[in-house]
Amino acid sequence: MSMFNHPPRDDSDQVISTLITPSHPIPELSPILRQSYAETFVAFCYTWCPVVHRDDLIDDQSPFARSLLLQQALGLLGTTIRPPRLSHQPPRVHYERFKVLFHGNTERNPLARIISIILTYWWSAGPPSVVSMDSQYWWTSLAIRLAQEIGLHREATPGQMMRLGRPCIIHPEDTNVKLPSLDEFPHDRRDNAEVFIHWVRVCEIIGDLSKHLRNRNDETGSTFELAQRLIKWVNALPRRLRLSFSTVTTTDFDRDVHQLHLPYLSAITLLYMSASTQPLPKAYGAAVLSASCVARIFEDLLARGSIAFLPGIGNWYISIAILALLHARQIESLKNVANAQIDILFIALREMSKLWHSARMFLLGFERLLSGFNSDASAAASQTVGNQLSQALELNELNIEDGINYREFFPDATVDTTQLFSVLFPHNPPSIFVEAEWTNDLSLQLQNMFDHPYDDLDFGLAVNDISFPTSAQPR
Repeated sequence: MSMFNHPPRDDSDQVISTLITPSHPIPELSPILRQSYAETFVAFCYTWCPVVHRDDLIDDQSPFARSLLLQQALGLLGTTIRPPRLSHQPPRVHYERFKVLFHGNTERNPLARIISIILTYWWSAGPPSVVSMDSQYWWTSLAIRLAQEIGLHREATPGQMMRLGRPCIIHPEDTNVKLPSLDEFPHDRRDNAEVFIHWVRVCEIIGDLSKHLRNRNDETGSTFELAQRLIKWVNALPRRLRLSFSTVTTTDFDRDVHQLHLPYLSAITLLYMSASTQPLPKAYGAAVLSASCVARIFEDLLARGSIAFLPGIGNWYISIAILALLHARQIESLKNVANAQIDILFIALREMSKLWHSARMFLLGFERLLSGFNSDASAAASQTVGNQLSQALELNELNIEDGINYREFFPDATVDTTQLFSVLFPHNPPSIFVEAEWTNDLSLQLQNMFDHPYDDLDFGLAVNDISFPTSAQPR
């Protein structure tokens, strides 16, 4: 089975592990590199991961700064996102050292352990489609377990043993921790805190959306209710946290604000995309406009340099947007503008594939979808792909009668937001309240599309020192 077949890799981790012995202990980071990596964390990650303050990472009086485990996690993050020009160890060396320290149980401070694991979120040691103790799912689950062991899922109560009643994994009904507030953050981090607070709120909606997509029943809410919650969230944002997409160019670029909207827009796309008997899922108007905004976000990010600061979930945001735009390009009046934004998203996905195995998996899925290449598919199936991608549709194919005017998802958008908006925003969608008849197998269709071994495809890249054989090139 492909999930058990690891891609070929060099033996760098074995070499590193044999060099770590009592006579060759793991060295501390130099003060200058530790400060550099701490600044990288604060600049690119603190907003989404406010688990440790900068001073605690560089002040030698802090137990966190003295933690070898945390130093290696910080080195891993820093060299992945913004590697210094000075001599430094590569990310994989930091990762292997981190694993040796962690599994050797050398760190006795439970908070330092948890924080260290969380900082590995910006590293990809293996593809998500392969069972592994190096995957992000593994490390994130481990951090959750350790946090539950010391009772971080419960508010402190005098006299109560916080570790009693550990839940199986994160579940809202098992926790009574309050949502974060501005008062919990340092005064000089209020701007970051405001983004984080609104991000937590939209993640709560996305959690319910995820349950809804898996089990469509009364308990998971209706499409209409989830759409209303998303609309309420975006309209509750303070002015400075709204996307400044009312004009053709972004004059007030804010990296954190752009990143904040990616999960929101992807949630809309998923909510307004349904499974199809064709290779592509069907995307409705709201999904297409959301995907168009995602493409503009990545255009802004790419225009300003590297996107290495994005976590692996960014690959999912890109891929969902591509799927919606691939559906939109079947409409003749949208074809050229959709193609232009698809090109931008593929550039972003290829950039992400330099660091993330999941990006390679998505690239292969699109390669097979667009070229009809699939070792298990018949020629007839390949012809079906080509026919479906070239089939012309009408604009009214994007309509859905669910009681939501899709303009409400984009309160500050105009016809200048993107070229797709210039076509679709004047187009009047229906506003009759009728619950949409969604199919239940969208997740299955996406899984079938992307869950393939990719060790036979070469995109001219090596991901984190893991090389792949040469084969076809993506388009």
